[in-house]
Amino acid sequence: MICIGLIVRLAEYLNTTGSARWQEFGITQNYFDRGGIFMGIMVCAPLLMVCLCMLIHMIREASNLLKDVTQMKHTAKSRQKAKKEEGKKKKDEKKNTGPRRSQRTNKKKD
Repeated sequence: MICIGLIVRLAEYLNTTGSARWQEFGITQNYFDRGGIFMGIMVCAPLLMVCLCMLIHMIREASNLLKDVTQMKHTAKSRQKAKKEEGKKKKDEKKNTGPRRSQRTNKKKD
């Protein structure tokens, strides 16, 4: 992207250089005008379209990654919550299933 940006930025300089040396390129007509329309249409426009497509793709990819991260956070929270509830249930079951102290003392007396 940086190289593309540099080429677009240097298009004016490249256009003036092409205007001065158009005969050395082996073309029969000077396409390099003062306004730089030739360089703008033939070089800069396609490069800028490629950059725009890359930007759209990167934004879409970042959006998808953000969705994935938030989904992972929610699943991690729900798993953690489920583990806590499971741990509480096990503790409650241990308390309820074990013999109580008063029952233990009554058995010893008999």
